[in-house]
Amino acid sequence: MKLLIRLTFILLFTFIWSCKQDTNTTDQGNSTLPQSFKNSTLPPADTDFEEAKFKWGYIDKTGSIVIKAQFDDTRNFKNGMAVIRKKGKWGFINKSGKQVIPAQFKAAWSFSDGLARVLTFDEKIGFIDKAGNFIIPAEFDLVEDFHEGLARYYELGAFGFIDKTGKKVIDAKFDQVSNFKNGLAKFKYIGKYGMIDQTGQEVIAPSFEFLSYVKNGLARARQNGKYGFIDSEGKWVITPKYDEAKDFAEERAPVLKNGNYGMIDKNEQTIIPFEFEEIWYTGNQKWAVVKDGDYQHFNQDGVSTSSNNYKMLYSFSEKMAGYQAYNPRYKVDLWGFLNENGEAVTPPQFGLVWDFKEGLARAAYQEGIGFINTSGELVLAPKWLDARDFSEGLARVQMK
Repeated sequence: MKLLIRLTFILLFTFIWSCKQDTNTTDQGNSTLPQSFKNSTLPPADTDFEEAKFKWGYIDKTGSIVIKAQFDDTRNFKNGMAVIRKKGKWGFINKSGKQVIPAQFKAAWSFSDGLARVLTFDEKIGFIDKAGNFIIPAEFDLVEDFHEGLARYYELGAFGFIDKTGKKVIDAKFDQVSNFKNGLAKFKYIGKYGMIDQTGQEVIAPSFEFLSYVKNGLARARQNGKYGFIDSEGKWVITPKYDEAKDFAEERAPVLKNGNYGMIDKNEQTIIPFEFEEIWYTGNQKWAVVKDGDYQHFNQDGVSTSSNNYKMLYSFSEKMAGYQAYNPRYKVDLWGFLNENGEAVTPPQFGLVWDFKEGLARAAYQEGIGFINTSGELVLAPKWLDARDFSEGLARVQMK
């Protein structure tokens, strides 16, 4: 009974600590209204930050501390640099732990497309290079990271885009607009969605109630409350007739009809019958399906590849997928990993698991968070208060 209580505590503790959102990051694909944009991006005032009792540092894949625990908060390394916080100020370090850009900003975001977004204590946002020089002056109230050479900004109640010189190349005239992906961005105008190219020219007229990015050659769209799929010119390929739909992947798409999910191909042939509560693509040419609370993997031919039913399934990462199943020894649902063939690499034995990153995955043990390899072997024993995924060979950890 004591073991069960400890496992439950570890599960809850780990979930709270490791799934919490970073305070200075944003959802790069978000195209929500300005109020949501504001609430999700700006951190508390300088005086609201307290010095952390337990500091953050970085370890390598041997578990050695390569950057000592000295920071109140940190982010993963990206392009050789990591965002760090000391009390109420943010800056950047390199992989030797040196503050190459001293902590001086009210907020800072990771480098993206060669530039990093920073917020000054004058409440203005600009972009710096890796030397800390302002390439785009801090003069924006709201602006996001660069994607495909453009960054969206908000001005006078509308969204537009700037280039890497800070020039406003697409005027702020959209109610909502997404980041660019494969040369196209979704926009909303008078309640309808369309798409523009990187010159700001309309390529799909705003005539849809919902519109996704083009994936696998088609984009989901909704008209008169029903979902179908259009091509890159906005023409219907699969007419809107479904209650819900998900993006095509591997020439397949889950769709909802009469309260049940099935899966179709681009010719609307049924690949998985309409008898499931949920279907989604998990990567590795497999889809997770749910029926009566049980989870399985199906392949692109609509055939189950699971030898068991599971309580939950994760998407594949590095050809491994987390699963939740009942452990008869401890009489509780625990987590393990499946390989690409659906074989259990580990039994359900962890309080929680995370995706594999750079060959290692975090797993919750009774003692805390450790790292396992793709064979399910514990390679870094749990000894930290908190730990995050490896990125560019290093993982940030909070020391006890």
